[in-house]
Amino acid sequence: MKAINLKLFLSAGIIFMFSNSLLGQYNIDSIKQRYGKFYTIANLKVDDENRWISFTKIYKKNTDTTVITKTDGQHHHTAAFVGVSNSFFLENNRFLWLGKSGAQLVNLRSGQKRDYKEARTIEIVPSLGYYGILYKNGLLQMFDCKNKLITAVNGVTQLVSNRNNQLYIVVKQNNVLSVWSLQSKEFKKIYTSEQGIKKIMIVPSHKYLAVTEQEKSSNGFQLVLLDTNSLKVSRVGNGFIKSDYIEVREINNGRTFFLDFNSRPKPDTAFQPEIKYGTDTDLWLYRMGEQHHEYWVYDVKSGESQKVDPDLRFMAAMDHDRYFLSFDRKERNAYISSVSWFDIYIYDRFVKASKKILTQTSNLVVSRGGEFIIGFNEEKKRWILHYTLSSKEMIIENAGIQRPVFSDDNRYVFFEGSSGLYQLDLHTQNLEQIALTENKKVALLNVKEEMIYGTLGADFRIRSINAKKPVILELYDQNNNETSYAQWFQDKIKVLLPATKNRVSDFKINPQSLTVFSLEESFNSPQAIYLYHNGHKKKVYQSNRFDHQIITARQEVLSYKNSLGVSIKGVLYYPLNFDARKKYPLVLSIYEVQNKSASLYPYPFFSGIGVNIRSLIDNGYFVFLPDVVLDSRGPGFSALDCVHSGLDALKKYTNIDGSRIGLMGHSFGGFGTSFIASRSSRFAAYISGAPVTDLVKFYFSFSQERKLPNYPRFENGQFDMKVPFSENKMLYYNNSPITNVEKVNKPILLWTGLKDGNVPYTHTEELYTGLLRNKKRAVALYYKDQDHDLAKNSAESIDLHLRILEWWNYFLQDKKNIPWIDKEMKKDAL
Repeated sequence: MKAINLKLFLSAGIIFMFSNSLLGQYNIDSIKQRYGKFYTIANLKVDDENRWISFTKIYKKNTDTTVITKTDGQHHHTAAFVGVSNSFFLENNRFLWLGKSGAQLVNLRSGQKRDYKEARTIEIVPSLGYYGILYKNGLLQMFDCKNKLITAVNGVTQLVSNRNNQLYIVVKQNNVLSVWSLQSKEFKKIYTSEQGIKKIMIVPSHKYLAVTEQEKSSNGFQLVLLDTNSLKVSRVGNGFIKSDYIEVREINNGRTFFLDFNSRPKPDTAFQPEIKYGTDTDLWLYRMGEQHHEYWVYDVKSGESQKVDPDLRFMAAMDHDRYFLSFDRKERNAYISSVSWFDIYIYDRFVKASKKILTQTSNLVVSRGGEFIIGFNEEKKRWILHYTLSSKEMIIENAGIQRPVFSDDNRYVFFEGSSGLYQLDLHTQNLEQIALTENKKVALLNVKEEMIYGTLGADFRIRSINAKKPVILELYDQNNNETSYAQWFQDKIKVLLPATKNRVSDFKINPQSLTVFSLEESFNSPQAIYLYHNGHKKKVYQSNRFDHQIITARQEVLSYKNSLGVSIKGVLYYPLNFDARKKYPLVLSIYEVQNKSASLYPYPFFSGIGVNIRSLIDNGYFVFLPDVVLDSRGPGFSALDCVHSGLDALKKYTNIDGSRIGLMGHSFGGFGTSFIASRSSRFAAYISGAPVTDLVKFYFSFSQERKLPNYPRFENGQFDMKVPFSENKMLYYNNSPITNVEKVNKPILLWTGLKDGNVPYTHTEELYTGLLRNKKRAVALYYKDQDHDLAKNSAESIDLHLRILEWWNYFLQDKKNIPWIDKEMKKDAL
């Protein structure tokens, strides 16, 4: 009888939120008020003279507060503005910002303000010292560095700028659209359209303004190019072409243009069944729908337009005026990877023929000018370099290199990696590691990057660095959890930001003065903004200065090995106000490798995944984040071993009460928690959020988010099984939490969102049903309108946050009389 009543009780949770009256241990309003004081920092900006910085304060209920302060390190606000959507620093200590009700210009020295009510857009032309205000009524006003009105135009519908010396507008007068250009102190009309103007765009070289015209009678599109120097007008293609939009790519610094007229027919609304086939290699059709492309190439010098009809359905410009990438969206891998694989062809538009150059390629990078192409072959797990003109090929035999970047002079290709920065000489084909980057994870920062094709799961880019300028490097020492920044030029490295254990989340550099501004945080320090110059470090701004408790809080990073001898780490957080004479309960939270979390400030908030370190250490818990590394035993047994090894490493910590330990996790961590709950006897209680509970069921299912099968997530993805189900069925079966559900021996709290498109709530329901059938102590929470993660700071995330605290208090701190838990735990409660 009790099981039936419990089911009714839990089923109600699917439809209704649990009443707050059940959450009796905590004052929700006081917790909201306390958490509401904390904020994070984002959108760091610095003026050209390094005198001022601006940044956004992100509170629980307010994400659009912009603060401006001096860089002298006095830690005082000069100004703060609420509702900022866009902003610029101007010369002469001025700051221009846009909000919902208009724009405002502020003199940061005098505090004098000038309002521009009903402004809808702001823009700048730094080379002239101008700024512009576009009002909601279509009036555009331009002002000089002394805030004097220079010129004005009515009827403005569009505005684009290169944020340097070019500004163009579309003006509507007497129902006729025209393009105007800012020339010195006035706007001049440079083109009038007899049709509509859908969009204007300054191309990357700034040599042309691309105008997309839309025919009034057919809604077809045509591209018009305006030479920004001579103002010559060129019409591309063969009149107006019916499509949904045009994608325009500039080639070879403006010598050629590639046009993709893209149409996506609307699906037939008449009834018909959705049909899928067992050998279908075009499942993207169900996600993206049909696509029709008409490709044109325009040669600027000759003024000729050529329609291109490739052998395959899709093309991409590769910055070469003769050769183009061509491929089909049909999969070459039966969807066994979480990324798409393509066979890549080179299409020669002069001879109108294609040639296959790369196979099984998931990631592709082209050099500036298209002379070299490098792709990652998923079958060989190697980068393969193709020489466009000679058709030579080179397999690069280094499995650890990543993210290729070409030098713009086509002499080298650089590879980031987890163990250093590598340089391949494109002429000698010699690959060598850059000195002083050994054993560090390296990222190149000042990279010029252009996506040339990014749909259908493809990742095709042009990626380069300026060979004549210094390269900025980010270097991460994984062994010591330290990050540094350096400048590399002519084989010399200059340190810009010395190695720090702080988490660096933003980095700005003035290339002239080599002054660096960084946004950093650590476990014992909330986010702060620092200035580095000539070997000196100065704190410019400190956030959350009221959080004095965290300064003396304790944390340790433990190093140990699992049963196979693999070195792993775990992060141990002490309770706030730790007393060495007392024993405390411990909560473990698991999710893959987490040791980098040691450098994060424990910001208190209502998490969408139920895990908040700060709330736990605030309430008297040790918290431990053990790394989980996977091996051939499968993800469940690997997690069990790593967690038990972590517990063994904690035995020497006598302040941890070994009888009061809980385990929790979300998503992959929820899977691990659910599995361990059926195999371990070392925990007093569990919390599992949005877990995968049946690997076989999930393997043979479709992702509602990706509209593709889920089995790649197991064979080559997060679960890292390395073999298909057909080749090792017992591996999948034995690693499924549901297969051992009858052996769960401690209370478990389950939770899920009923709109979860990543891991369907039915997995939680399945585990709950297994627990119900075997009469195990369990409570399941179903959040009706929530996804895989609950919305941050939502009513649901607040509810979950408080229930998690009460669950741990009940089972680890013996704080009973919690009605919603008592309903399950007390025999006479139902």
